[in-house]
Amino acid sequence: MKPLQAGDPETVGGGRYRITARLGSGGMGVVYLGRSPSGRTVAVKVVRPQLAEDRGFRRRFAQEVAAARRVGGFHTAPVVDADPDGDPPWLVTAYVPGPSLHEVVGRCGPLPADTLTVLAAGLAEALEAVHGAGVVHRDLKPANIIVADDGPRVIDFGIARALDHTSLTLTGLQVGTPGFLAPEQLTGGAVSPAVDVFALGVVLCRAAGALPFGDGPSASVLYRIVHEEPDLRAVPEGLRGTVAACLAKDPAARPSPRALLDRLVVPDRDDEGDWLPEDVRALLAEHAARVPGARRPAGTGAGSGAGAGSGAGAGSGAGAPAEAAPAAAPGAGPGPGAVPALLPTADRAADPTARQAAERAAGPAVAATPTAPSLPAPPRPTAADRGTPQPVPGGGARPIPGGADAPPPGGSAPGGAAGPGAGPGAAAAPSQAATAPWSPAPPPPGRTRRRLPLAAAAVAVLAAASAVPMALDQFGGGKGKDAGPGTPSPGASASAPAGPPDAQLLIRLDLPGNVLGKHCRSVIGTRPTGRDAPSPLVRDGSCDSLPQWAPDGRSFAFTRTDGDSSAVWTARRDGTGARRIAPIAKGSRVSWSPDGTRLAALQVVEGVQQLVVVTVSDGSSRPLTTGTERIEDPAWSPDGRSVAFCTQRSGTWQVYLTDPYTQDGARRQVTHAPVRALDPAWSPDGRRIAYTSGSTTSGPGKGDIHVVGADGRGDRTVAASADHEMDPSWSADGAWIAYVRGPIPEPRIWAVRADGTGARELTTGASWESHPAWPRR
Repeated sequence: MKPLQAGDPETVGGGRYRITARLGSGGMGVVYLGRSPSGRTVAVKVVRPQLAEDRGFRRRFAQEVAAARRVGGFHTAPVVDADPDGDPPWLVTAYVPGPSLHEVVGRCGPLPADTLTVLAAGLAEALEAVHGAGVVHRDLKPANIIVADDGPRVIDFGIARALDHTSLTLTGLQVGTPGFLAPEQLTGGAVSPAVDVFALGVVLCRAAGALPFGDGPSASVLYRIVHEEPDLRAVPEGLRGTVAACLAKDPAARPSPRALLDRLVVPDRDDEGDWLPEDVRALLAEHAARVPGARRPAGTGAGSGAGAGSGAGAGSGAGAPAEAAPAAAPGAGPGPGAVPALLPTADRAADPTARQAAERAAGPAVAATPTAPSLPAPPRPTAADRGTPQPVPGGGARPIPGGADAPPPGGSAPGGAAGPGAGPGAAAAPSQAATAPWSPAPPPPGRTRRRLPLAAAAVAVLAAASAVPMALDQFGGGKGKDAGPGTPSPGASASAPAGPPDAQLLIRLDLPGNVLGKHCRSVIGTRPTGRDAPSPLVRDGSCDSLPQWAPDGRSFAFTRTDGDSSAVWTARRDGTGARRIAPIAKGSRVSWSPDGTRLAALQVVEGVQQLVVVTVSDGSSRPLTTGTERIEDPAWSPDGRSVAFCTQRSGTWQVYLTDPYTQDGARRQVTHAPVRALDPAWSPDGRRIAYTSGSTTSGPGKGDIHVVGADGRGDRTVAASADHEMDPSWSADGAWIAYVRGPIPEPRIWAVRADGTGARELTTGASWESHPAWPRR
């Protein structure tokens, strides 16, 4: 939930409904929290102005609203009022307190069998009511399902068809979410209630911990939906047959919602809320204080107050908005709400980049653990493999598999530090309320820990490649220098490499006359770790910085600044073919999606620096954040499921994660330091994040390099000195971290093992180098 912005309405319906806050936004409009004349909490959806100008949309919207108003049933959020002829049109639904299923699975992990059974029955009952009113939902997905203490609720039903033939769908795109669409929706067949039953099957697989048709580029997923059988291994055995029937290729072979209810054996429930596991009930309690007047979840021990809920229509909940609006152009990747037309010859190969990133070992100094390319959350542990119980909001405890209290599979964490556990969004991730006070491990022996560090703009590596160097005589030679004996910290791996891998780092080379903040003169180059001299790649710019290898290694992106404006550019791996892609916030960095089609970037929107996704092919952008919070330093995770970024929501700059396919999605705080945290960089396995910890004030002794688990635990120092440290970047094996050590006007590139040992200088001669981006292969 967010405060109202400039231009947001204060009321709708001639003053009947008072608008109090923003809940989220979707392809059709913005959803607000509102109050009815009697003071009842409602969700108010206001249609986007560009759609309101489309007469065909208004006609279809009126028809669909009329049908939706006939929908009843316990497991829906009914439409209570609407004005399709308004300026702009609007819709009011009952407000349902609780997080979306999307947030529940992302925060708490896969649901147990009994919970899945109740979920399936509630959704089947909702679809029976929807279909009984002559409505087809057409976009059933976790973000359009609210988890309440007394059962699930389906929202956003019956109005998706109003978007047909609008500007959002005339470019070969269709309404819906990749992975949840039925085969007939992809091949031009008739859309019937059976498409919702198919989506229900996918939803149950998602809630069980996996996607039935895998992950990767949307075209590959959609091909598998049409031509291949689903993988149901994550679904509990008692529900597997039911889910398989829902996912039948032939619509006529799928059961009706009533038939589903007849075959489900729903466990008896004594009290409201007992269908949910304790950690999910704790999440409902976490929502309890956001909306005064809404009923609190049962059995949570929370005080009075209310749950934060979902706005119908956009599929948005307070704190858990729906996936993003339909993408503006084909090729934008798997952005929900927009699906490229599926050709019979579509590439059936899964995305190798995401798979390789997930399967890549953490390196010699970290236990290697393959990661399956399914949901980020691990399976719910059994009693036999539970670790030490962890506190959760609202009381109780939850075991944390692979967390800070247990070593990762295959060995202990380096240096005796706790292993970071599962990847972003995993069940292991504690909420902010449950996070222990920040207390990083001390720096390795022989290093001096400082209290206030400096944070500067940095590079997070999401791709790998080799560069073709060109000689530049003005930069001197000399081998890298070890910082000292490099005494291993306790527990460091005995098999740690003697030195950094022999590979090319992309770097920013400062040319003579460069004056930080006054006269920028820098080019993009490469830094060989095993040879003497750096080499320039792009020479036609006067102020280039923050390079990033593309996932396929054939190109790289970088930031070019000209006066008061900046843009993201790309070039071939040898530096030729430089091409401007899109404007970005001045001096900001970008980060590649794992499939190489998009960039997480920063753009200034209405005076505020926001996080956006830029399509490389055409430069179009899609906003991920709105509001008044300034965003910095995006970093796309190796599995593509999260974008790390920095903002001051908690009072000082800290690292957060968000869903790259959801506008104003739920944010999970990763760092909880008493000082600034900036420049996040993902490890290749996606389990850890390196970042710059410290203040940006001037003076010596600022800036350390820290590593923290993606679940927010195990924060420790890996590089600290009397100079500034900043801009971390991981090596391909996850064993080394390159970073910058200053004074800031005279930066040099160093490297340190991920366990904090063996720090050494890589910059040779007298050159000034920064913004390292290490290859991932």
